[in-house]
Amino acid sequence: MSEPLIRRATLDEVLPLRALVLRAGGPVESARLPGDDRGEGVHWSAWIDGEIVACTSLYAVERDGVRSTQLRGAATREGHRGVGIGGTVIEAALAAWRESPPVIRPLWCNARIAARTFYERHGFVQISEPFEVEGVGTHIRMQLREEPAPKGGA
Repeated sequence: MSEPLIRRATLDEVLPLRALVLRAGGPVESARLPGDDRGEGVHWSAWIDGEIVACTSLYAVERDGVRSTQLRGAATREGHRGVGIGGTVIEAALAAWRESPPVIRPLWCNARIAARTFYERHGFVQISEPFEVEGVGTHIRMQLREEPAPKGGA
């Protein structure tokens, strides 16, 4: 297997993978998320031999009356799971988010229960009780741990 190419992606590039993985092979339109129609997401992807194998997206949203950033649409193609490709895409997206002021905090996601340990490895902590997403399954809300503020002085 070739090394993955990690890069920004377009919505049209990530939609088929989201539909395949997150919507059980449903129609591509079923994988659209709020904000996609307005071009609001920033999408990241991993490619191997010209095929997209993992993706994730970040959206500036309002949650409970507060601006925040939501990680959504994280998907890794069958046969490429468990080898670090999905995590590499998440880390690339987080690095770009941190480096692109203004950084809108907190950063959070609604994670499938089965993906809890994956998100924990990438710095997320559970902040809600389990809840059902109709037609998708049981999720928990997770939030990226706050990083310590940079120390002052030169």
